[in-house]
Amino acid sequence: MAIQWVGRWESLGKPPEAELSSPFAQRNQDGRLEVFAIGNGEIFNIAQVVPNGGWRDGWANKNSPAATIRIKANVVGRNADGRQEMFAIGDDNALWQKWQVAPNGGWSDWKTLSTPSKSVFLTEQLTVGRNKDGRQEVFALGSDGNIWQIPQAAPNGGWSDWRTLGKPAAEIRPSDRMTVGSNKDGRQELFVMGGDLALWHTWQVTPNAGWSDWRSLGRPRDGFGFPPQFPEPPKDRDLSNPVVQENADGHLEVFAPGNGAFCNRWQEMPIFPGSPWRREGWNAKPKPSASVGIVWLDAAINVDHRLETLAVGDDGALWNARQVDIPPFWSKWDSLGMPPAKIRKGERLTIGTNQDGRLEVFVVSPDGAVWHTWQMR
Repeated sequence: MAIQWVGRWESLGKPPEAELSSPFAQRNQDGRLEVFAIGNGEIFNIAQVVPNGGWRDGWANKNSPAATIRIKANVVGRNADGRQEMFAIGDDNALWQKWQVAPNGGWSDWKTLSTPSKSVFLTEQLTVGRNKDGRQEVFALGSDGNIWQIPQAAPNGGWSDWRTLGKPAAEIRPSDRMTVGSNKDGRQELFVMGGDLALWHTWQVTPNAGWSDWRSLGRPRDGFGFPPQFPEPPKDRDLSNPVVQENADGHLEVFAPGNGAFCNRWQEMPIFPGSPWRREGWNAKPKPSASVGIVWLDAAINVDHRLETLAVGDDGALWNARQVDIPPFWSKWDSLGMPPAKIRKGERLTIGTNQDGRLEVFVVSPDGAVWHTWQMR
């Protein structure tokens, strides 16, 4: 039997001086979850008191890089030694970083990683991955339409220069999330949405080094195998905001909302560089109900070692579905309800994984407070 959700929502509140947005959950080396969010252009954070347990009272202000610089977007990575590291795009269009000075400990001052060049600034689209050798690597969309990357020079250490990964044949759609995963052999693989409404990807040809050319994974309307029982024709399916996750056996799977439902596609032989993806193309899962569609989706491995998707519905509630062993290999959608004031429209959710493997989900309500619900033991 699948692990159950607690069936209620609790508030983590908000700072007295700010309403929060764009939450991002990450785990400390000691197993405690920590949530980071933007408020008034600054970063705030809150952490569990003990692994798998309750949360401390109040949000701590990690500030902005400078009094004149406001933060527009953020992600959080983790060093090889377990120290968390924040990466943010400021309204100066540069990349900034702030890191724990010791695992589970205090934080450094903000430091700039600048921009790729004087003529190229960074957009709000960024993500962070980690090489097989433990070096973090940040990917960001530049104003020139190219993906730019900056890796650590050594695990837990300083940073190399900016370099470009170029762009797909179709321009990258700047409004969509980019997402990075790690193959079974440690090679990173990056995914973006193209202006042709197809998903594009590039991957390291060997662990820690070298990248392939961009290739398209297509779009459902390209005539890939659509389940005959699916009620909507392929031509009506437009994908957005992809997210990649690794299955328990190591193969990558990409999920993307589209027209209120989601589509997914996965690797068939994950141990090989440039592994082929499902030959039949995109699979599809219907909307949560005839009257409820998905507006944001994320995924994670649950304590049963199955992928679980969690989605914000246009009804203001959170919905989830998980892998099962019988066709169509996904459970029906279940509603996890909503905070008293629903989930703020246009806001993303974030999933944290507790030390014991239970998932915990964080969303923002219209008043700028963060709410969460979690799986029971």
